Formats: sequence, structure tokens, C-alpha cells
Amino acid sequence: MKRFNLYQLEAVDKLAHPDLTNNITLDSPALSVMTDFNYHEPLVAGSHDRACDIEQSMLQAQVRMKLVVSENNEFLGLVSLDDLNAQEILKRVAKGAQREDLSAADFMRPKDSLRALDYHELRQATIGDVVQTLKDNEYQHYLVVDRKEHKIRGVISASDLARKLRLDININARSSFVNVYAALHPEPLLH
Repeated sequence: MKRFNLYQLEAVDKLAHPDLTNNITLDSPALSVMTDFNYHEPLVAGSHDRACDIEQSMLQAQVRMKLVVSENNEFLGLVSLDDLNAQEILKRVAKGAQREDLSAADFMRPKDSLRALDYHELRQATIGDVVQTLKDNEYQHYLVVDRKEHKIRGVISASDLARKLRLDININARSSFVNVYAALHPEPLLH
């Protein structure tokens, strides 16, 4: 086993920053804000996983969405923290469900109800194109699909987009593409 030397930090006073993040604008390639599942493992939950466990794992990992998969790892839909909020859980419990029996399948948005961006179209687009396309959408995440390969290739998150563009949006609150668009195009004040 190789051993490493440990060094004092008194001569170090700067932090490294990625060049890509510092220069992201609306004219940057749209793929620069996509989380690409070819390089980053997608966050998944099984359809039978307990909803309260999924919510807890999202809070601990500080993520707001997981893809829902079958036992065979086939994509079924997605579930977000908003889908798992206390009010939604209480509605189901009031109807007689046991809280500990509620699963991802009870709260997920099924794949046939979702809309996605096409990976190959996104390769030719800018961040501004994405913001303009999604400006009226209240969702926080949009999946990116490779229709040629029949697979989910990645995701674009409104909060990631806002952070990379350094927009003045509370990303701890529910950030949607509507919020991103509003931050980029503030309403003129009427006198």
C-alpha cells in the first residue's frame, strides 16, 4: 500500500475553482447544465421503497428528486420531495393508508405523464434556449432522453441552473423554471 506525505497549509491561501462554472451564461451550451447519467450515477428509488425512507434519504443527500425504477431496473417515473410532502402523506393516511406502507409507487409521477428534452436537440442548444422553452413550467426538474438509445440520459434541475448562472433565487426553496425565467427577466416597475 502506498503511503502519502501530509503537508502543512500555511503557504496555501487560494481555492481552485472550475473554469467552466465561472463563465456560464445564457449563451453557454445547454449540456453544461445537464447532469449526464453517463458520468454521474442517477439517484434512484425502487417502486416498492417506503415513501418515508425515500423522503429521509433525499433530505440527507440534499436532493429534491429521484428516478423510480422497477425490480428489473426499468424506469417507471420520478418522485420529488414535493410529491412526498407531509400534506400529501396525510391525505393518504386520512383515507386509511398506513404511513409505513406508502411507497414510491404511491407518489411517483409515472413516465407516461412526464415530458422530456431530447438529448440530440439539447446538444445544439444554449442555456437561454432551455430557459425560454421551460419558462412557463412549474417543475423543478426536466429529464433529458436519448430517443435513439431509448434511455434517460440525464436531468436538468432548475436549482442547478440558477446556481450556475448565479441568479438571486433561494435554491433551498422550491425552485422552478418559472423562478429562473423571472430572475432573468424581472418585471419593469410601473409608476
